[in-house]
Amino acid sequence: MALFLSLSNPMCKMLKQPLERMTDADGNNPGVQSISTNANRVSWQGQVIHLSGRQWQPYDDGSWVVVFMESYSRYCMVLHYPFKPKWEQLQIDFYNHWKLHAVGWFRAEGIITNDDDGMQILDNIEHYFEQTKLHCFRNLDRSIGAHVAEVQYYLQSLFEDHQPRYFDSEEAWELSMYINQQPRKINGQRSKKHQFFPVERFIEDSLYRFASGVSISAYPNVEPGNFPCPYPEKPILRLLK
Repeated sequence: MALFLSLSNPMCKMLKQPLERMTDADGNNPGVQSISTNANRVSWQGQVIHLSGRQWQPYDDGSWVVVFMESYSRYCMVLHYPFKPKWEQLQIDFYNHWKLHAVGWFRAEGIITNDDDGMQILDNIEHYFEQTKLHCFRNLDRSIGAHVAEVQYYLQSLFEDHQPRYFDSEEAWELSMYINQQPRKINGQRSKKHQFFPVERFIEDSLYRFASGVSISAYPNVEPGNFPCPYPEKPILRLLK
């Protein structure tokens, strides 16, 4: 299993991380490569918004909003930092938020109905994190970057329309929940049947990776207790059995 973190130039600058730029197979087009998620790899795009400058008044307190968006689902996690975060802390927070988002939706969808299932899923998640090799690059997938830019629009709308007293981690979490339940269009398609919801794709992926052993339904060509893989590639490795 592999985890790709594609971090934008502003994010690398904030973290003071001179990461290697991602290139294509011929070593060309550094730093603007497309990233993807499949059965054996998860890819997230990282971007940062600095609440500084006139356009953010009266919320221009110099804090930092970090956005991670997953490639397949376009699911986003919004993190807020009053002060510029350190790279080590951001990695810890990334894993913790990924776990919290997954478990939160499992509970909401009735996947976790008892303590045993909850512990099984938490063990699966920790095992996945321990066994997955992390690859970090200085890169911006332009397609995902356009979706990430929408987060800034939602943030500005929140400030203008709702005028919260302040913006903190709790507000960032609520913003994530709202954005992930908004429909997104498949490229080149306009009809509703060609739209998807990030949260639905995120749950599908999370069930496959983290919820093995707790399914009460049977799926073709899937071991009892497990969930199907949402990707066409046949997985090479599996989680705990």
